[in-house]
Formats: sequence, C-alpha cells, structure tokens
Amino acid sequence: MFPLITHFEELLKNIQPPQERLEAARDLPPLVRDYIAESKEFPTVSPDSRLAGSYAQQMAVGDVKDVDTLIRIPGNPKANEPKAKQLIQDMKKLLDSLPEALGYEGYAEAEIEVERARRSVHVYFKDKDFHLDFVPCIAPDGFENVLYVPDRGFNKWIASHPIGYIKLLNDLQKQYDNKVKPLGKLLKHFRDYQMKTRKPKSYWLGALLVYHIQEGNLDMTQPLAVPFYTLLNEIYCQYDHLLSTSSDATPNILDPMLDHNISWNWSRTYFETFMRRINEGRNWAAKALETDDREKAIEYWQKIFGEEYFPSDVETTVSRLATKGLPGKSYVSSTGLIVSSQPASGIYTSTIATKFHGTEQS
Repeated sequence: MFPLITHFEELLKNIQPPQERLEAARDLPPLVRDYIAESKEFPTVSPDSRLAGSYAQQMAVGDVKDVDTLIRIPGNPKANEPKAKQLIQDMKKLLDSLPEALGYEGYAEAEIEVERARRSVHVYFKDKDFHLDFVPCIAPDGFENVLYVPDRGFNKWIASHPIGYIKLLNDLQKQYDNKVKPLGKLLKHFRDYQMKTRKPKSYWLGALLVYHIQEGNLDMTQPLAVPFYTLLNEIYCQYDHLLSTSSDATPNILDPMLDHNISWNWSRTYFETFMRRINEGRNWAAKALETDDREKAIEYWQKIFGEEYFPSDVETTVSRLATKGLPGKSYVSSTGLIVSSQPASGIYTSTIATKFHGTEQS
C-alpha cells in the first residue's frame, strides 16, 4: 500500500481557496452586517450576527464564492412571531437599499444584486463575483444553543444548531489528530470535481462524515488515503439497497445535532448520480491502495481528485521539508519546534552547522 502522505498534503494545499477569495470572505460580510445592525427599521438582538457555513467551519475548498451569516432578531418561533415569510420580505426590503448605502465604499448599485431565497436574503457583489447569504434567526438562548431560522415556503420557523455543529467539528478535529476537517475537505472536493451538476449539499456531506466517524467506521489513525476510501465505501454500502427498492427512494440523512431528516428534498435522479460517482471513487481508491505500483496508485488518485490537484511529483516538496531541518539553516523553539526561518517573535535558537556525514568505518 502507498499512503502517499506528502501527495495528500499537497492535494489539501491545492484545494485551498485562493488568497483573494479568502480576503473577499473576510472583508465583504462586515459591510452588510454593520449596515443591518445600524438599521432602525429592522431591529436586531445583540450580538447581532455570527458567521456560519463552510467558511466559519474552516471547511471551504476551491474557489470559495459565498459566506453565510446569521442575523439575530427578536421573536417567538413557536407563535410564528414575526411571521417567517414576512420577516424575509422585511429583510429583503432593508437590503434593497444596501447598494445606495455602500456607495461611499465604492460599490455602485449595478455592482450589487439582492434577492430572496427560501431561508435567507442573498447579496451578490458582482465585481468580486462573491455571494453572501444572510439568514435571519431567533436565538432565545444565544447563538451557541438551538436557534430557529425561517422557512418562507412553509411560513414557519425551523430549529437549527449551526454553531453547535461548528463546535462538534472542532471537538472531533481535536479528538482525531486534526484529520476530520481535511477528510471533509477531500470529500467536498471529490464532489466538486466529479459532479459539475446535481451536487449534494455540503451539509449533507458533513453529516455523513460525522456519522461514520462517530459510529467508529473509519480508522482515523491511518493516513488520510485510508479513511477516505473507507468513507466512500461506507456511504455506498449505507445506501446501495435504495437503488434496488422503490424507484423514488432517497436517503434520510440525519442532522448531526437535532436528528431530523435534512435530505428530504434530495431528488431520486440526483441521488442516483451521487451513488454512481461514489461507487467509481471507492473502486479507484481501492485499486490505489491495493496496487504495488506507486505510479499506478498516483494515477488512480488523480482519477478521483484531478491531475491538476493531485501531484505526480512531490520531490520539490520533500526536498523543502528536508531542508527545513538542516543544521545551520533552521531554528529551534523552546518547545522543540523546528522552523526554516527565524520568526519575528518568540525565543528561537539557531542550529549549529556541521560537517559530520556519518559514522567512520575502521
């Protein structure tokens, strides 16, 4: 078996969002969050807003183009007060004036589009090609606990726990040697690369990942290649029986926090496409792990993740990692951490150059 550890490290770097997209994700949401918080026509509850979604989870991959933000408002979700449908309309009305309000920031009306969605108001900065979703919520006990988001279609408030999910991911990440989020990123990139359309939602994928980790189905002590294959195989085996039963059957994926079905609107054709891609991926991954030919293993992983993302040659990377620890060219912290250049702060000791190249033979 070739776990190709360095190759997977490079893959994770290659699927990271580019710096300019991360800067947009950092800089654009506060413009709208501040505008909403300062509004007198649309009351909010302090703290007024909180980031959510893949960006807040630190699970974004590829050309990140959107950020989700929760906006906390006063209300009684059980009494549907304010009415869920009307609340979204009110937020849309408020944000219709956003382009004019942000004129002094350099954004003209033609550069910003605002539209309603099922549970949010969508703001699109066209010059940045960046999407922001603002989800109003009633959070009786604060963002850290169960809160309620509106459903315009059903005109009611739906229980949700997005910040609890972020905390769960963080806890699992610590518990399993910082491998959970990388594994989640690999699954999302696999979906994006293999499925240009009919993609399952990121939250569904995250729920499947959490389920199989909590069930103990993945050996998280292994290099990422192994639990990734196992995850694809477990997902396929979990749902393959549905392919031979009712012609309209689809999975009931449970919310990791609240246990209700979150994939109720997954269409049969979309599900079938997903299962075909999962089956292909697990077969390629199995062959990659079984082969005794390193080059063939790399080729199989490239089928899964894309040749442009999964490197054929990592000699440069290996050389860089080796150079990092060379005597006379590296620094050691008080905790024993070796770095290739002296940081701007902290106590670091330069290593001593040496000409010793091995044990003399007599």
